[in-house]
Amino acid sequence: MLPKQDESFWLSCQENNVEIHPTKYPIKIDWDNIKRICSNYNVILSFFNDENVLKECVKTILNLDGTSNIFDNFTNCYLANNCLNLSDGKLFTCGLPANINAFNSYFSMNIKVTEHDYIDIYKAKDYNEILQFLAKPMPFCRYCDITKWHGIGRWETSKRNIEEYID
Repeated sequence: MLPKQDESFWLSCQENNVEIHPTKYPIKIDWDNIKRICSNYNVILSFFNDENVLKECVKTILNLDGTSNIFDNFTNCYLANNCLNLSDGKLFTCGLPANINAFNSYFSMNIKVTEHDYIDIYKAKDYNEILQFLAKPMPFCRYCDITKWHGIGRWETSKRNIEEYID
């Protein structure tokens, strides 16, 4: 989406000292063009991973019954607060609940996301309320089976079968 952004986006990034830190996946993206655009607007572009290293894939196994211990999952999860997701003003501590609607739709599932799984940044009283939310597990953590997450080698595009997400 970066190459499709209009000038107001880039000027806003520049004026607010926004840095762009993508993870480089082995998919077809014209990174040289993105680097050029960032350079033209003096916007820092820095990859989360070494841009010359192939991304590894982790199988993030779900517990479809939703019976996992949310506290244990939250405290042992490398995703929790490592890569916040903002979607329609809703801030999530990880990307799974922010994007579970695609999983639900494709696999005809009904994993619930409640108002306790995110904080609405437009309704938050202040910065401290947001920090308090980020400091604790969300109910959605019950759907993860962290103890079974494991590396599966080189990152690849999904084959879109449910076995990629369950054990």
